[in-house]
This record gives sequence, C-alpha cells and structure tokens, in this order.
Amino acid sequence: MVGRVTRRSATNGVGVGVDPTTTEVDFNMDYEKERELRKARNLARMLELKLPEASFVVKEEKAKPAVARKASQRGVKRQKREPVVARRSLRVRGMKPNGEMAQGIKSETNAGVTLNAGGSLSFSFSEPKKPSRKAGPVPFESIYEDDEEEQKVLDVLRDSRSMRSKAKTSTSNLSDVTLREENVMKVTKSGTVHLDIMPRTDRLVVAAGDKEGHVGVWSLSSDFADQHNVLVKPHTQYISGLKWSPSTGRDLYTCSYDGFCRKLDVSKGAASFLELANSEIHEFSAFDVDSQGNNMFLCTNDGDFLVIDTRSNNKDGSSAAIGPIELHNRKINTVHVEPSEGNLFVTSSTDKSVTVWDIRLMGNRGMKTSKKAVVSYYHGKSCQGAYFAPDGSHRVLTTCYDNHLNIFDVKRSKGFDVSSFSNWTPDKEKPVVRMSHNTQTGRWVLPFRAVWLPGSDGVVCGTMKRGVQMYSSASGKRMAHYDSDFMTAIPSRCCVHPTLPILGAATSSGRIHLFSS
Repeated sequence: MVGRVTRRSATNGVGVGVDPTTTEVDFNMDYEKERELRKARNLARMLELKLPEASFVVKEEKAKPAVARKASQRGVKRQKREPVVARRSLRVRGMKPNGEMAQGIKSETNAGVTLNAGGSLSFSFSEPKKPSRKAGPVPFESIYEDDEEEQKVLDVLRDSRSMRSKAKTSTSNLSDVTLREENVMKVTKSGTVHLDIMPRTDRLVVAAGDKEGHVGVWSLSSDFADQHNVLVKPHTQYISGLKWSPSTGRDLYTCSYDGFCRKLDVSKGAASFLELANSEIHEFSAFDVDSQGNNMFLCTNDGDFLVIDTRSNNKDGSSAAIGPIELHNRKINTVHVEPSEGNLFVTSSTDKSVTVWDIRLMGNRGMKTSKKAVVSYYHGKSCQGAYFAPDGSHRVLTTCYDNHLNIFDVKRSKGFDVSSFSNWTPDKEKPVVRMSHNTQTGRWVLPFRAVWLPGSDGVVCGTMKRGVQMYSSASGKRMAHYDSDFMTAIPSRCCVHPTLPILGAATSSGRIHLFSS
C-alpha cells in the first residue's frame, strides 16, 4: 500500500493541488508483517480446535447419499385369521346357472331391480350395526398366531415382588437420555392413544391402548436385553383410558367407547379382563381411578360424569354411586383425580373450558343441578388435557389448541379456602406459567397432551418435529428436546417412569419409543 502526502498551505491548511514536492511513503512492510502474524495466530487456533479434521468429516458425510430410515418392524407378528371360503360359480359347483340375471337388468330403484327376463329382485336396507360388545370377562389371549411370548408376559405380571422406589423422576434425571434402536417396538396394531409405565424398578412393563380396542403389553429387562410383547383385545372400540393401579402398581385398568371398564386379573387361573362397569347408553370418553382403586371416575362424549364403585356387584352405569351429572355441554376429553387427597378432580372439554370439581359437592343420581365448580379456567379453543401435579401442590397443567401449555394454581384462585373448601366462586384466573407450543396437529395426528414429570418440576409434550420437548414447570422455559432417527413419526402421547430416567413416547403407527440414560 502506497500513501500519498500532499503539502498544505501553512496559513489555512487547505490543499493547494498537486505539489511537485509530493513524497511517497511505503506502508507495505508494516501491513505484511501484521497480516502474517494474524495468519499464524488463526492457523494455530484452528489446529488447537481440530477444525481441519472436522471439516474433512463433514465433507465425507455430505458425500454420502441421504437414506431415509424406515420405521422399526420389531413387534410385528402374524395375526390370527378366520378361514376364508373361496367363492365359486354355480357352473364350477356343478349346478345349473341362473339365466335371469344373465339377460340383464331392465330398471333399478331403491326397492330393487326389474330383470329383462321378467322377474325382479328386492333389496333391504338397514342401519350399519355397531361393533359387538364383549360382555363378561375377556380372556388375556394374544391376537397373534402361536404367540409364545404371551405366557412370558403373564409370568412377569404375576411376579408378586414389588420393586418400587420413593425417589421421583425429575428434569435432572432426563438431561442425558437417548433413544436406541432396541428400545423401539410396535406394541399396538393401530395408533396408540394411551400409554402408561408400571411403577417397578427391576423390570420395565409398558401398557398401551389403541383406536380399535387393543391393549399391548411390552416387558423389558433392566438392561433391555430380554424383551417380550403381547397384544390382546379386551374392547371392541377406541380405548379412552388406560392406567396402572396407583395402590398396587400391578393392576391394569382400561376403559373404552364400547361402554365397558375393565381390570386385568392375573392372580388366579387363566388371566382375564374383569368387567367393572357396563353401560349400553354411555360412550366413555375419559376415566380415572382413585388412589385405592375403589372408585372409578367416568366421563362421556356428551359431557356427563358418573362415579362407579368397583367393589359393587352391580356394574350397570345407570345405577352409579354418583351421577350421571352434566358437567360440560360437549365431549369431556380427560378427567384426573388430585393424587394427594382424592376429593378434587379436574376435567377438560371440547367446550374450551377446564374445570376443577369437588366430589363432596356432587349430588345423587339424577340431580343434575346439584353441582358446584371449584374454579373454571376458560381457554380460547378446545382443551385436550388437564392434569393435577403429582406433588399435591394443586397446580393444573392444561393443553389447548391455542398453541399454549398452561399451568394454573388452584390455591391462588379467587375464593379458594384450603382449610374448609368454602366460598368457592368460578373465576377466569390467568395461568401462573404459560408455555408457547405448537399444538396444531391437523387431521391425521392425535392431539397432543402434555403430562407432568413425577417430580413435578417439569412437563413433557410431543412436537410436530418428530420429537418431545421438556419445559420447566416453574419458569416455562424449554429445557430439552428429545428426538432420534429411530423415531419416524410424530409422538402424540408421552409418559415418564415414576422413579427411573425413562421417557416413553408413542406415535400413530403404534410404536413405543423409550428414551433412557
């Protein structure tokens, strides 16, 4: 670089044009020295960070052709099929063919057809029949052919050892979990709509229900080496609820749109799903059981609510202990009993509201006016889920179609008296924590439902990016995002093991993914 110095006037400092006395100043030497020093420092830094090696690896990865990973086929088995009788014509069967139809049809109406040969055929139309209902106990029997794993799963369920821990899974336990290929299994035939993990530590047992009434059980050893799965069909319609017993941890409760609620009994003889509730007039859309498993809280597609005593011999839903009472004017999507006391429960509905109720304020059967809400939280769109925090803090986590997950504190609601539960008034309370989350799942993906971590310090929810996100329940900040090449679909349902660092995610393909440390 060459600098040009122009001599200026001594009086006013204004340039006087090109001066024959102009001198050339050469700055090339200093500039080149500085440039070489910077190059040496940058090279040393790149070598220290091993950037040349990293660049070579990136180039190699880019050169490889992109291969779409296929969904895992683990768990797919051959299903039992009824023998099909092949259709054969009258001629093949050695019978005289019917020539009337062969001459063609003259005219056709809703009542039937008139043949060219002079005869006629009549039609009879009837309403489509609902799926048949399975009354009474349903045997625990695999739908697959020669399924040897059925007995192995039953042996695990019959194990009376109770390996349970008091420690609760928190956000710190899930900080480094990953998904391995052997931890992906197709457990249900169609899309998984409910998912729960048995609270034992010596072995993992996952139960899942699907849209067609199937219930799948997946058993894994602690090192994931020994795995077995079985698929049974205790219901004939959509599974609306599935839960391991909070008291024993071994009893599995199920509920369905077919009007039945059942409990898996493996204690005596042949295992079967016992009938706990049976209603021909109600389609149960949501359910929960209390901590002792004595009372079953049921909700319907019409917004009705009823309580069934599981110890009663009368299983008819029309003679329920409480109800039916109309709590919402549209479908109730979830119902959840507060775990610490068992008197409060919360419902979420398609009518855009989440409401907290007290079972002690409910009237007897048929008294639809005898109801009083503790507090109602109104949302902008349909609410797909509402759950109390496991720690007894009376916080409620809600999932809404307005692209937000909300946490409400019932104790802070107007008129709430924690000692006497008096002077309650419904209030449009604002959430204490609000998390932005895309909940627009569209037509073909099940709606998301965020759930609490057992430690109550975080929540998890599926994402449209084929992953699961974890948020802090105190600040609402996103703490982690879990995804993997082994998860090839959007996970709509999630669950967390009560005491182990295990995160479960289920997709509409019926596959269960277990993230573990």
